Amino acid sequence: MTKPLKGLNLGGWLVIEPWITPSLFSETSAKNEFELAKTEQGRRRIKDHHAHFVVEDDLRWMQEQGVELLRVPIGYWIFGDDNRYVSAVERLDWLVTTSLSYGFKLLLDLHAAPEAQNRAAHSGSGNTISDNHSTRWLNNTAAQDKTIEVLKKLAIRYYDSPAVWGIQLLNEPFVDRFGLKLARFYRKAYRELINVARPGTRIVFSDAYAPLRTSNCFWLMEKKEYPVVLDCHMYQLFGARDKKRTFNQHIKHTVDTRLFLQFLSWQQPVMVGEWSAMLPNKYPKAQTSRYAQSQKQAFRYTVAECYWTYKTEAGGRWNYRDMKHKHVVE
Repeated sequence: MTKPLKGLNLGGWLVIEPWITPSLFSETSAKNEFELAKTEQGRRRIKDHHAHFVVEDDLRWMQEQGVELLRVPIGYWIFGDDNRYVSAVERLDWLVTTSLSYGFKLLLDLHAAPEAQNRAAHSGSGNTISDNHSTRWLNNTAAQDKTIEVLKKLAIRYYDSPAVWGIQLLNEPFVDRFGLKLARFYRKAYRELINVARPGTRIVFSDAYAPLRTSNCFWLMEKKEYPVVLDCHMYQLFGARDKKRTFNQHIKHTVDTRLFLQFLSWQQPVMVGEWSAMLPNKYPKAQTSRYAQSQKQAFRYTVAECYWTYKTEAGGRWNYRDMKHKHVVE
């Protein structure tokens, strides 16, 4: 059993989230990137943010901490095909090229799809989301085809870039009751992507917070040259059950997580694409550190684990750099 790759998410950089960088939204009425990009002032802020939020000094610091894998959230507008957004492909090119000097592996994560695959602000198209959205994207074959075209463009553009470890088909999509519609999209995307991607590229797919419905989606169709990896996001923060747990119950739950990840790994390789030291209640530094360490131990059966996120404008448990500085996380 090999040790999981130590990873970080570059959250809030090429897909902007207001809670990560609230200063971008100061003195505006914008609630998400889509709305911020409607004004010239907002577009200037976004361009400046792309240029300065992650720079080479950040990469140097991450290398010094032993980081091996960078999960890079991007929007479908990365290439400038939708002028309602600000293109960022030049910054992605920079990261792909510069990462070679630091030995990073990159996971290009399609965090926001055409027509938005979930209701969250990080899906990009915040103001197009409606109450029936949970079924709309899964029933929208045109949006799904556009999503696949973006994935193929990424694979083609970076075919000769050895830093690109994998391509993630989609981040946290809604899943239908039995998972059949989402599985159909995954399988179609996989078939088309392996026709243009470099052999050895990992095709990563989200468990959509429903691993029993999404695991083993590629049974009998996976090609060894294009291995699949299931991405699970592990938080004990958002659900009603999470909020009722005591600290010791949170620690016990990480043990259950380890066993569950081991079970999933029997069906395909698994990674934890997002996790953090956040809990519903605030605990002393020593307990927060213990919780983070227990999670790392729980991820032993995965191929990679990526903390969410590298940094935020505020300190705190979402901010890996701050937590590392305070000796809370490894």
